[in-house]
Amino acid sequence: MTGDPYSVLDMALFGTVSSLIGLIMAIPLRNLLILKENLPWPGARAVETVIRTLVEKADPRQAWILVGSFALMCAYVVCNNEDGFALPGFVAEIPLGSHAAGLAAYGGAIALAPFAIGGSYLMGMRTCVGFLVGASLLMAGSAFLGIEPKAAPHKYYWPGLGFLVASGLTVLALNWRTITGAMRSMLALGGKSEDPDPPLSGKMILAFGSVAFVSCALVLNLRFALNMVLVVVLVVVAGLIQNIIATRAAAQTNFNPARVMGILLQGVTALFGGKSAAVNLTGAGFVSGSGAQASLLTSDMVYGRAFKVPSRWQFWTQTLTVVPCAIVSAYMFDWILSNKTRFENMPAPVARIWAESAKVFDKGFSELPAGATTYLTWGAVAGVLYALLEAVPAIRKWLPESVGVGLGLVLAPALGLAFFVGGFLMWIVLGKLFKWSDATLTTIAVAAIVAEGIGGVLKPVLHIFGLI
Repeated sequence: MTGDPYSVLDMALFGTVSSLIGLIMAIPLRNLLILKENLPWPGARAVETVIRTLVEKADPRQAWILVGSFALMCAYVVCNNEDGFALPGFVAEIPLGSHAAGLAAYGGAIALAPFAIGGSYLMGMRTCVGFLVGASLLMAGSAFLGIEPKAAPHKYYWPGLGFLVASGLTVLALNWRTITGAMRSMLALGGKSEDPDPPLSGKMILAFGSVAFVSCALVLNLRFALNMVLVVVLVVVAGLIQNIIATRAAAQTNFNPARVMGILLQGVTALFGGKSAAVNLTGAGFVSGSGAQASLLTSDMVYGRAFKVPSRWQFWTQTLTVVPCAIVSAYMFDWILSNKTRFENMPAPVARIWAESAKVFDKGFSELPAGATTYLTWGAVAGVLYALLEAVPAIRKWLPESVGVGLGLVLAPALGLAFFVGGFLMWIVLGKLFKWSDATLTTIAVAAIVAEGIGGVLKPVLHIFGLI
């Protein structure tokens, strides 16, 4: 979208070194977010629940519910009118009024996205209310401040980006003793580790970490022309701090904002000498790659711990997949490029956000959209204050979840409202009024998340063969 694509070798090397950083960062994340904090981990708990229901309880109804729910929602994803591939009568979202009047004029709509509507059950109603608040503020900003959620995302995500990052950093600051304790325990500095099942010993962590950091520095410097100062900044800011914020959000909502927060890394990259679009996108890609790897492994370790699977087995198993997956992904993307016309209608929303942001930073900070710095600052101040209020137990129970508010400010209002509607449907209507069991609702939620992913892959494939 911005220039010459990476070669297959470059893509494979980049995927490998960013994943290695993510793997080593998963160890402190496990100590901090699994052992030290009692977070809900909705995605991991859902996997655990489904496995126990299907295997331990051998409930045949849940198997049928899983298959049936998946088939229906996957079919809807394939048939809706998103991306221009559709069957008549299937819509991707419901506008709230006409586009000339009503909330639709300010981006108001409800996305019929299975992962949002079904997956909202996994994150809890408090977080879903946070999405409603964030989406409502975004629409209000469109009406009164000129923020345009109907336009390109790089023009409206600034308040939410400031809120997400500032609230996350505030939470880290409030829990600094827990974080430093997790680091000391991880390396077993000064004594025995508190972790009864460490993925690696302290010496092995230092050895693996050294290999990961050195290989990352060499590849980013020699193949992608990033200066060493910038490499260190990316490893510290993206590899650790931002991964903690993003993975903590995933542990609360099953939605990892690492890719959205990559825009902030684009700004950081530009400040430290990576102003050109190509280098800038390398910085954003780094946080995406390392964050995804770290978050996935940490989440896997949640249900692995529930089933008493040694964490070192999970760590080394995932490590063995890094190079093969990087190579396969590189060749797959190269094939996509060679068949460009077949995929030109795919939305790739985050990629488009990054591309637009990279073009802005390439021209300089003076070319940021009007009000971007102001809105980013306002969002950051609000995020700090909100996190401080949320830290007070007596107040927290009355506040919508801060992560939900932040994501509601970053995502298009249609998705934020979809999470709220999904939560209301699953928690209030089906759970409270119709008394559906937690096992059934969890099974439907898992089916929804899987259906969105597989349906999104099937759609362009079926289009290629002229079936839709």
